[in-house]
Amino acid sequence: MSAPSLRFQPGGDGAAETGAVGSWRTSRWIFAVQILFLLAITATVVTRYWSDHVWVGWALVAVATAAWAPQLAVESTRRWWFVYVVGIFVYTILRSYADETAIPTRFEYVIEFDRVLPGPQPGAWLQGRYFTPEQVGWLDLLMVGVHWSFFIAPHLAAVLVFLFAPRLFPRFVVLMVGTMWLGLLLFFLLPTAPPWFAAQAGYLPEVYRVMDVVGGEVSGESYKEFYASLGEPNSVAAMPSIHMAITFALFLWARDHHPRWQWPLLGYSIIMGIALVYLGEHYVADEVVGVGLALLAHTLVRRTVDRGLG
Repeated sequence: MSAPSLRFQPGGDGAAETGAVGSWRTSRWIFAVQILFLLAITATVVTRYWSDHVWVGWALVAVATAAWAPQLAVESTRRWWFVYVVGIFVYTILRSYADETAIPTRFEYVIEFDRVLPGPQPGAWLQGRYFTPEQVGWLDLLMVGVHWSFFIAPHLAAVLVFLFAPRLFPRFVVLMVGTMWLGLLLFFLLPTAPPWFAAQAGYLPEVYRVMDVVGGEVSGESYKEFYASLGEPNSVAAMPSIHMAITFALFLWARDHHPRWQWPLLGYSIIMGIALVYLGEHYVADEVVGVGLALLAHTLVRRTVDRGLG
């Protein structure tokens, strides 16, 4: 439907036209303020500020919710951006609390799972064969790049879905945010140390955190700031692998709605899985559970959200 003309017509109701213009301008300003709050939330996620001042994060959530409240009551695709941004932000804040409960950090059960697999411990074997701590190679850079692509790929996909398939945007949002929140539940119930942490604690043969080596070589200060905002708030959120869960969920999404992208995204998911093990960030068990969570979230979306949205 084309937008109504706001040009004054001779013989028309000038007051009504003026009111329409004013309403349109007011709506535009309200939308600008709403977007401003979402951008502020996004900025705090990619900086250290939210972890040093958690109260600021909660205050932003409260103010953004108040600003978006009128829009949330209206059937519109736009309101799902609030769900997407605030849903991920609240997940990020709560994730920082998951290692502060009385539940002890687990080390051994994931190591035992990997020992059931044929051959040596996957992470230690891959690093022993291909990684040299004294010299950063092309494979190290590639694997770190794949890992960090997680912080871009799902959000880029969200923008593309919103622009080119807006009818499907609510489904996409619920799948992505729902997968993260299912993982959050396990972070609280089963705090688990990643392989590099387990190696430092003496539970594994020497496994390096390859990202630390690569980050120090490329840009030490930038890497420290980036990791401080996303990693330090909770270093024992290894089970499940959200990286694996989200990338596999992207594949499931494409399989349902954009089949020509399903195989490239499946390949991306597989490469992500290899990178996470090689970098010492996750066990195979973390990735298996991550895939399971994506499948569970996908099933719930199809049985609930899809039916509700038609």
